[in-house]
Amino acid sequence: MQVLKINRFDLYAQDDIQLTEHFKFTAGVRASVINFGNTAMTNDTIINQFFVDQNGNRDYTLNTGVLPRPNILWEPRLGFNWNVDGKNITQIRGGSGIFTGRPPYVWISNQIGNNGILTGFLEVTNSKKYKFTTDPTVFRPNTPMLPSTFDLASTHEDYRFPQVWKSGISVDQKIGNRIIGTIEFMFNKNINSVLYYDANLEPIISDTARFRGPDNRFRFPGSYVPSSQINNATRVNDNVSRAVIMTTTNKGFYQALVFKLEYPSQKGISGMIAYTYSSAKDIMSASSIASGSYTSLRTINGNNKPELTFSDNDIPHRVIGFIAFRKEYGTKCGAATQISLGYSGMQVGSSPNGLTARYSLAYSGDMNGDNIADNDVLFIPEKASDIKFQQYDFTQSDRTVTTFTAAMQQAAFERYIDNNKQLIKLRGEYVERNALIFPFIHNFDFSILQEYFFKTKKRKHSIQFRMDFLNVGNLLNRNWGVGKTLVTDRPLAYRSTVNGIPEFRLATQTINGKADLIRDTYVNKATLADVFSGQFSVRYIF
Repeated sequence: MQVLKINRFDLYAQDDIQLTEHFKFTAGVRASVINFGNTAMTNDTIINQFFVDQNGNRDYTLNTGVLPRPNILWEPRLGFNWNVDGKNITQIRGGSGIFTGRPPYVWISNQIGNNGILTGFLEVTNSKKYKFTTDPTVFRPNTPMLPSTFDLASTHEDYRFPQVWKSGISVDQKIGNRIIGTIEFMFNKNINSVLYYDANLEPIISDTARFRGPDNRFRFPGSYVPSSQINNATRVNDNVSRAVIMTTTNKGFYQALVFKLEYPSQKGISGMIAYTYSSAKDIMSASSIASGSYTSLRTINGNNKPELTFSDNDIPHRVIGFIAFRKEYGTKCGAATQISLGYSGMQVGSSPNGLTARYSLAYSGDMNGDNIADNDVLFIPEKASDIKFQQYDFTQSDRTVTTFTAAMQQAAFERYIDNNKQLIKLRGEYVERNALIFPFIHNFDFSILQEYFFKTKKRKHSIQFRMDFLNVGNLLNRNWGVGKTLVTDRPLAYRSTVNGIPEFRLATQTINGKADLIRDTYVNKATLADVFSGQFSVRYIF
C-alpha cells in the first residue's frame, strides 16, 4: 500500500497598525515546517548504482527510502490601505509577501509509489488460466521476483515546497458620483518551483553532436542507433527505464495589469467592464505524476535542459463585462423584472492540454534520440524545401491509395506555414513551448428574469422564472462565438536520420471527406459551448 504520513506545524503572527486615521498598515509572518513519516521503501538494487546529476556529474546516487528533510518555510508579508482624502474618493492599496499555499503532497507520494519494489504486473495474452475473481492473491507468483527494469521517482534532498513572492498595488478612484475606476498591477516571482529531470538519461556526447541542416539541435546517443538498441543507448543504468528526480527552481514569474470601470447598482442599473493583460512564464507546468510531467514537457535540447517559456496557464489578453437593469414593483407583495447582458473575450482554443490560450507544435516521434516521443518542438525553416521529406502512400477510407511525394509535401508545408501569421514570423526559428496563441473569441450571454415575491414578518419568499441565452452572438451569426481546435499539434512526423539530416512525413487533414496533406493549424470546434443554446429555470427562494 502507498502510504504517506505528514506532520505540518505552522506559527503565524500579525499586527494591524493604524498609522493615521486614513492609513492602515498590516505586517505578518508565517513559519511552516513539514515533516514526513518514515513510510518510503529502499530499493536495494540501485543503492550501489551511480546516476547523473543536473550538471552532468556521474557520481549521483539515489535512495528511494529517504524523503525530503524538514525545512522551515518563512512567509513574511506586508500590506497597506490608504484612504487618501478620507472621503472614499481615492484609495491606494497594495502589499508584498511570500506565500506557500497548500503543498501538493501527491508529488512526494510519487516517490513511494514508484520505487521499483512496491508494485509489479503479469503480462499474459491469449490465456484462460486467470479467471475473474475478487481475491487478488491468486495472481501472486509462488516466488515473486523484482522486475528486470523499473521506473523510479525520487526527490532531491534539498527540495522545498513551492513558494511565490507576490506583490501588487492598485488605485481605486471615484469618477463623478457613480463610476469607480481601478488600475491594478500584480507581479509574482517564483521562489521555489517544481523542476523534474531524469538522472538516468545519458547526456549529449559533446557540443558537436548536432544534426546537419537548418535544424541543428543536439543529438542524444539514441539517435545514432537502431530503435531496438535505443534503451541501452539512452540509459545510464540499463535496469532503470527512467529516474525522475524532483527538485526546485526559482525561475518563473507572473505579471498582470488590470483596468476596470464599475457602475454600482443605482436606480436598478449596474455594469462593469475590465481588461487584463498578463504574462506568465515557467520552466514546466507540472501535473500530479512525476514521469508524465517530465516526458510531456516540450523542449529544444532535451527535457533535462528546459527553457523558460510561456506557461500552460498564460492568458495574454482578457476582457469581461456586463450591463444589467432591474425594476421592482410593490413592497410587501410585488414583482421584479431583470435583464442582463454579459460578455467575455479571450484568446482560447482546444489543445492537448485542454482549453488554453497558448499551444505548442512538435515533431511526432523521437527526433533527437532521447527516448521520449513527441516532445521535440518544431523548427520552422526559411523555406519548406529546406526540409527533407519521405514519399509515402496513404490508404483512404474507400481503400484507394494516395501517394504523397516529397515535392507535394514541401509545397503543402509551405502553404501550412503561410496560413498562420505567427508561423510566418518564426521562419528560421524554433516554435518554443507555448509560443503560439489561439485567435480571440467573443462570447455574449443574455438573460431575462421575472420574479414574484411576498414578504412576511420573518422573511421574503420569491419565485423566479429565468431564461438564459448562452453564446447569443452565434444566434445572429454562425461564425461568432465559435472556438478553434488544433488539427494536430504534430504536423511533421520524424522518420529517420540519413547522413546527419532528419527526414519527415507531413501529417494529413480531412478535407471534404477525404484525407489530404495538412493545410490548417486549427479549425472550428463543434461542441455545445461553440453554438447558441438556451435554458429555462425556475427557482424558489425563502
